[in-house]
Amino acid sequence: MTKKADLLLHPVRMRIIQQLLLGKPLTIAQLAALLGDVPQATLYRHVNLLLKAELIEIADTKKVKGTEERLFAVKEDNLKIPENEIETTSIEDHIRYFSVFHGNLLQLATTYLSNTPPDQYKADGFGYWSTPFHASDEEFIELIQAINQCLEKVMDNKPAPERKPRLFAGMFIPQKSEPT
Repeated sequence: MTKKADLLLHPVRMRIIQQLLLGKPLTIAQLAALLGDVPQATLYRHVNLLLKAELIEIADTKKVKGTEERLFAVKEDNLKIPENEIETTSIEDHIRYFSVFHGNLLQLATTYLSNTPPDQYKADGFGYWSTPFHASDEEFIELIQAINQCLEKVMDNKPAPERKPRLFAGMFIPQKSEPT
């Protein structure tokens, strides 16, 4: 059985999911145009894997020039990787998944930076940072809950002319500290 993380944390499939998470069902042709560097045959292969795993679905079909065109959407409730899968994944696989995750962020940032003048970064909200902090386990849980509450307020927003699509990527890496 293929792990859900293997399906989701693949460079092409991750990009497909991200495009579909922006809220609008898309065809293979639209995905190809948005992703730019992924051939249609490759897209079909990865979309079929995601369909089979029930991570995406056919949201609608349209007749176009005598053929049926399918519009794909994400099945958001199915995207979460189960805790038991995370706990039983090898260190090597976690490192591989993190590399794919990081590589995807690098690709997105590179595309943005290559197409946007620096004087636009602040207005767009582009930034990256690393902030060490100290927190008890209880304080850390409160922090995560507060972040999740803030994100939940905007995650269900529908696309609108005044709304820009944005990606928030986060991670927490426990650090070793000197004994007190």
